[in-house]
Amino acid sequence: LINNAVKFTEHGEVFVSVKLNVKTEEFVELVIAVNDTGVGIPQDKLNKLFKAFSQVDSSSTRQYGGTGLGLVISKRLSELMGGKIWVESKVDEGSTFYFTLQTTICDAPQSLFEPKIELLQGQHVLVVDDNANNQRILNHLLHSWNCSTSTVGSGKNAIAWLQQDNKCDVVIIDRHMPEMDGVQLAKAIHKIEKWQELPLIVLTTIDELENNLEETKFLFQASICKPIKQAHLLNMLNYVLTGVKNKRRVKTTKIDTSLAERLPLDILLAEDDIINQKISLLTLEKMGYSVDVANNGLEVLSALKEKSYDIILMDLHMPQMDGLTASKNIIEKYSVSERPKIIATTASAMYNVRKQCVEAGMDDYMTKPLQWRNLENILEKWGKICNLETDVT
Repeated sequence: LINNAVKFTEHGEVFVSVKLNVKTEEFVELVIAVNDTGVGIPQDKLNKLFKAFSQVDSSSTRQYGGTGLGLVISKRLSELMGGKIWVESKVDEGSTFYFTLQTTICDAPQSLFEPKIELLQGQHVLVVDDNANNQRILNHLLHSWNCSTSTVGSGKNAIAWLQQDNKCDVVIIDRHMPEMDGVQLAKAIHKIEKWQELPLIVLTTIDELENNLEETKFLFQASICKPIKQAHLLNMLNYVLTGVKNKRRVKTTKIDTSLAERLPLDILLAEDDIINQKISLLTLEKMGYSVDVANNGLEVLSALKEKSYDIILMDLHMPQMDGLTASKNIIEKYSVSERPKIIATTASAMYNVRKQCVEAGMDDYMTKPLQWRNLENILEKWGKICNLETDVT
């Protein structure tokens, strides 16, 4: 459900919520909602959604890809868990998919997360965010730690609030806001003599943090990457108030950052899912590769006309032309010595899917999400073959 919501949402957000619907001495019933601000679904199509291979709209399918069997499987899973599934939607406004599930009550501790909140008691936090869901989440967490809060939806209102005689210990600021963004607001706060030492925490994304690291360090005492995680927020609040971060064990990974030097390769990533694209690109860039991206099979064929590639990481399920069809086209058009090595990438590990890849002429297979170690092994394996073939020719 989340994957579909992300796929059909170009602007706005995808929000997942869970609430208690029924509680007895023996079981609870939960309602999970996946809400998006995407293209929406016409009312006359809603009753067909949970039927095998139904599509909402041919134009949406061409642009975003279909829902396939995902909703059928979701319906079956919810029924197996004693629940049901349904949807509410408006065209151009978005959709909300709901499902219920029943589960027994366990004897686990009331809280698996016991934060150190002593320093936060009585602290007043100003939340500056134009997103209502973020406001609600932040206020809920802060109140659970015995903080008091004030909430405003814009930088202008934040400045007005701070210029009044209000108590404030910390400000949490969203980087993206209309009219006055988080950076502009931080600069404005630093100009107010009374609040020059006021701790500021920015809510941002990984990309923004990496691209604006120095500016972020200069203006803010701490940064939090969205989506907001309870433990990270608590750690950052304690840090800006005490200057001490909680010690956490971090698992270190050893990506071979010199792989591209040892095995120089021209790589084309064929992937329509923006999240999968970012994860794969980030991993490949850490290995030293500069990678081109195609969003569907047609773009793959166009890219091959402009440039020769050593390896294509080919997603099987893409709109307009899928990976299997694109691979068959490449096999037919290019000789073995001319064509790139085609590595299938798919979320399915079923034998019949692997068989389809082999029959289409693909060279190898990887399951998603792509693990850096598996990707490294694939590139080592086929990169050596590509370089050997180049040396021979």
